Amino acid sequence: RLFSMTISASPILPSNNVIKWVSYNMQQDCVVVATDKGVRIFNCHPLTEAVNLNEDQVGSIRIAQLLHRSNIIALVSGGMRPKYAPNTLMLWDDSKKRCVAECAVQGGPILNVFLNSSRLVLVQSKRVNIFGLQPLRFLRAEESGVNPIGVAAMGGESHSAVLVFPSFKMGTVQLVALESVNSEKSLAPSVVSAHVGEIAALAVNTQGTLMATGSTKGTVIRIFDTRTRLQLNELRRGTDPSTLHCLTFSPCGSFLAASSDKSTVHIFPTREKSEGTAWNRKNLFDDTRRSCAQFSLPEDTVAKLAFVTEELEGGSDSRHESVSTTPSQMSVVAICSNGTFHRFSFNKEGLCERRAFDYLLQLGSEQDFWTTAV
Repeated sequence: RLFSMTISASPILPSNNVIKWVSYNMQQDCVVVATDKGVRIFNCHPLTEAVNLNEDQVGSIRIAQLLHRSNIIALVSGGMRPKYAPNTLMLWDDSKKRCVAECAVQGGPILNVFLNSSRLVLVQSKRVNIFGLQPLRFLRAEESGVNPIGVAAMGGESHSAVLVFPSFKMGTVQLVALESVNSEKSLAPSVVSAHVGEIAALAVNTQGTLMATGSTKGTVIRIFDTRTRLQLNELRRGTDPSTLHCLTFSPCGSFLAASSDKSTVHIFPTREKSEGTAWNRKNLFDDTRRSCAQFSLPEDTVAKLAFVTEELEGGSDSRHESVSTTPSQMSVVAICSNGTFHRFSFNKEGLCERRAFDYLLQLGSEQDFWTTAV
């Protein structure tokens, strides 16, 4: 079975950086990196290269998304040697080593892409285009608020699949139940008033039940229930205004990570305190508006985040006691626009420890990767 990807907003990286695009698959165990020299896919833990599509095969790429852990990769050209127009999406089948489908949209370049087992979404500056995926067919285009960098997010699968993007009124977000979309009738309006300022970042959890929003002010992140549209929590990133670069839920939905131009990654618990939680309630829940852990990254870079679970051999021992007392621990992966890879674990006291660092684009390849074919 194939699943959706949970991608946070503001995906396009600065043009003066080595990496032009970063996205993760639904499980957050694979990362897709686009550059002027093509596309590379890596396993997040352990960090190994899995796929390398060079510029002779696909040209220079501006957007790339991996469907689950399958052989299907969605590509949009851009940069130094584009093979296709910026308003055209290619579906690359890596088992066949060729493009198997393409679709073009009117109204300007494609700014963001999402896909799950049944839907493909192309985001433009003033609309979102929704396609059925198997077979590939256009369903409908929905107008959006002005969205110059393609802020949007998608999560869930089948009947739980949810798409969110900025609505017309400043600070509002439109929610779309993707399985209900068809070419015969208009979408029922479902709008959340999230912020006073413009929407700058969005995320939806893997289950499609939670939405995180951030504004251009960047000080507060709000979490909503996508079914009731009610606000569940308000998280304080800081008091100084900042530009949010990424919001990402953990696969279980219990944590949210946020990166910004302050070069600090904040990790928040998404739930209110409950009886019997295994986490230190004194440290994590004295003030649920604050982050439970944070770590710093290189300055002047844009970081895209994911959560991974690291299995610990033999449970707790002297090497890992300061990090975890269970056979596994949660870590946050950060891919920076300068090409560096970082992995930090965080423990029950909210302390972070660097677990890995590497120069992503200098890694070699690994052949044994694909586990699912379409």
